[in-house]
Formats: sequence, C-alpha cells, structure tokens
Amino acid sequence: MAEDKILCGDDVITRDTPEYRELIAMMQNTVKVADKLVKEVRPCLLNERYLTGKQVMDLFHISRRALQNYRDKGIIPFVSVGGTIVYPESKINEVLEKSYYNLR
Repeated sequence: MAEDKILCGDDVITRDTPEYRELIAMMQNTVKVADKLVKEVRPCLLNERYLTGKQVMDLFHISRRALQNYRDKGIIPFVSVGGTIVYPESKINEVLEKSYYNLR
C-alpha cells in the first residue's frame, strides 16, 4: 500500500491505531462467519434443500446403521446422486410431523 495513513477529520489512522486493529478484527470475524455458512448451509436445488446423512443422524439422534435401516424400510425418503445419498428436507420434516405424538 503506497499510503500507510488514512485521514479521518483531524485524526490520522495508521496500522497501529485501535480503530485500524478493530476494523481488521471485524473483517477477520466476518470471514470466519462466511466460511462457517459456506460449510453448513446447503444451497437449494429446484426449490428443495437437501440434508446430508450426518445432518439427518443429528436431527433424529440415530446411528449410521439406524439411518440405513430407515432407508431400507422406506421410513426416510432419500435421493442418490452419483453414489451420494441426500435427504429432501421437506420430506424429512413430514416424517417428523407424522411421528409426532401430542401427549395432552
């Protein structure tokens, strides 16, 4: 950077000023949040979001084997694309709603 100083009114902001350090910290935090979102948020495909097996296991609190059994028995709908199995979020929510018992 050719110029190491930024004029802000009568004040000069340099790399050593607290304002500059705060700005850099905020930018680094923004990058961390964006990276986390990229990892966790799945994009939509034809207006449907798809969950991974891990996400479904976490949602149902089940093991990998139990998830396989649910697929084999047709309890949980899934899509297999090129050997990768994903689960339509809306269908998973339907399974949860059907299985919901109101104890009142």
